[in-house]
Amino acid sequence: MPAIAWVGIGCGGLLLIAMALGVYGFFIAKNALGKFTANPQKAAAEFVLSRNPAFEMVSQDDAKGTMTIRTKDGEEMTVSYKDIAEGKITLKDKDGNVTQIGSQDLSAVPGWVPKPADLSGGVSLFHTESATEVAGQFAGKSSMGAEAIISFYESGLHFTSASGGHQELNGIKVFNKEFTDGKRQVAVVATEQAGQPTQVNVNYSEKK
Repeated sequence: MPAIAWVGIGCGGLLLIAMALGVYGFFIAKNALGKFTANPQKAAAEFVLSRNPAFEMVSQDDAKGTMTIRTKDGEEMTVSYKDIAEGKITLKDKDGNVTQIGSQDLSAVPGWVPKPADLSGGVSLFHTESATEVAGQFAGKSSMGAEAIISFYESGLHFTSASGGHQELNGIKVFNKEFTDGKRQVAVVATEQAGQPTQVNVNYSEKK
């Protein structure tokens, strides 16, 4: 059975805040703001799992605030939305592949993935490594505007293909762009609101 370790994040739930803001920008970009505001912890948990190939969601129980997830090894566990949003999971499967969810250590992020120099409150939402792929997601805040964040990634990633867009809703600006180059892929969502730092959410993957 996979080894699972849960470590709570204190200081007012910094991980939850970082995840929530990152998911907030993502859901605005996808025109699903209502789903997020109705249940932020559930939305955060669903988003993290949807981006993590190590887990599959089996069922949900909104009354209890829990979901049952299945690992690649076929093991099932029931965890709360809150635990996924606030906690830290380290899972190692029978093949030795390691997946981490929820860490304030960004050292595992590959060097070829740019990070704004002033990135603060950085949280690795998940990072997974296998024999065939390295993938992950991190979030943080920057003093640069959302459009400037996209320009920063455009200048730092000289990939062969890029596509994206932007929109504004109730004074919140959301810019998103996906970069692809052979085996590597980076997707960036930058959410800007007046008087607040820009929330940066980055997904990356590399096929081996």
